[in-house]
Amino acid sequence: MRTPSAHDRPPPSAAPRTPAHAGPRTPGVAPLRATSQPLSPRLSGTFCPIPPQAWMLLALQLMGMPDVAHAQEAPSQPAVEVEVSQVASPPEGPLPEAELVPGRIERIDIEGNARTQDAVILRALRTLPGELLTRDAGPELKRRLLNLKLFKSVAVRSRPEGEGVVLQVQVDERWTLLPIPMFTSSKGQWQVGLFALETNLFGLNKTFVLGALAGNRGGNVFSLYRDPGIAGTRWTASLFGQYAKLDRERRVRDVVVEEYTDRRVDASATLGYQFLPELNVGAGVFTLLNKPLPRAAGGVAPERSDVFGVSVSAEYLGQDFHFYFNEGPLARLSFRQGLEAIGSTRAFRQVSAFAGYTLSVFGKQSLTLLGSFERVWGDPTVHALLLGGRTGSRGFTKETLWAEQAATATLEYQVPLWSPSMATFTAHAFLDVGRVAWKNARLRYAAPGAGLRVYLRSVAVPALGLDFTREPQTGEFVVNFAAGLSM
Repeated sequence: MRTPSAHDRPPPSAAPRTPAHAGPRTPGVAPLRATSQPLSPRLSGTFCPIPPQAWMLLALQLMGMPDVAHAQEAPSQPAVEVEVSQVASPPEGPLPEAELVPGRIERIDIEGNARTQDAVILRALRTLPGELLTRDAGPELKRRLLNLKLFKSVAVRSRPEGEGVVLQVQVDERWTLLPIPMFTSSKGQWQVGLFALETNLFGLNKTFVLGALAGNRGGNVFSLYRDPGIAGTRWTASLFGQYAKLDRERRVRDVVVEEYTDRRVDASATLGYQFLPELNVGAGVFTLLNKPLPRAAGGVAPERSDVFGVSVSAEYLGQDFHFYFNEGPLARLSFRQGLEAIGSTRAFRQVSAFAGYTLSVFGKQSLTLLGSFERVWGDPTVHALLLGGRTGSRGFTKETLWAEQAATATLEYQVPLWSPSMATFTAHAFLDVGRVAWKNARLRYAAPGAGLRVYLRSVAVPALGLDFTREPQTGEFVVNFAAGLSM
């Protein structure tokens, strides 16, 4: 269809042609100098009806923990040099993807997006009609779209038209509205649950998650909403809410030394700004309410704690999406402070830092180094950092290693084993190391392990996982299994 020309006002979701806040332009798409004779480029796309990942997205993504996608695709053929002069006209018709015809972009055609709105794709391209398309722009434009994690594949081509070229973008969408069952098991603890997950809400790349978990240690319900661009702007938003009633255990050499039942309400709201495509900085408010109960008759429990406060955070995601890993750097930093002036009954402060880098090795393998530091000030029991069963502390049973301060690091190597049409099976070896402090107790550990993963091609999160780890204190082997979203 026809969209406004370059002389019309651009869509709200499209970045201005030379925004003051835009970072350095990636090589391959150069800005166009003004000419004395204006053109009338048009912007078009195919629109289709829009049919009707999270808390774990952080695991989810991060969760979170959370991808140039050439690692899982057939290698491209070398680009054919195409010379365009003022005298000779470009060849007629579209050329193969590796042979982009350079020139002034007359319009952009988008195909294959049955659910994703054109505005999302155009904003991710960061390219407008009237700009100059260079011969080597294809891989960069493709990378930008694949990093949305909404598409299984992307094709970018161009063909001559009039005095310039038409940029043709074709996408193959993933399923984004998913009901996902989940099951985890670790040394006598088990949980089952169901997630309703939508990572492309209204076709606008917004994420919504609603889920519930139950098991032999209790359960919880939670919800998450993330908006990467409020009304197509650089402003972002995140809302999170959770209610949990869970039995908490602290174990030393697999012996329970502390226990109680924790009833908890955790909610937060954050408003952020996307300074760069990779950098988001935000601030918000949160509440953390704990109403502990004795786990058994005659037992003891910590005192009730009500915390209301403010938070600041920064996130740098410089990774490129691959099918089963994300290549490049990422870093997250957050700070939460309880304030007595707005109702907190207990002093509380928390600092969290996380950084990692994943390197593509031999094209389809990956080497990852991750590091984290967390420190909490407050009630050492109620506000303890709950480690175990997660990256950096997989040698311990889930949430049984308590800490007021924890520093962990992980080195992991992943290799694909088999890639049928629907999924890829991988194996990985890893080493988790850490230093943990809780009250007067100190623990240093190193836990090697290995595991298997299954990645579904149409879903951006792992579906099945199995880890074998050595328990650092007892030397026993621990087997952790997960099916669903909580990887």
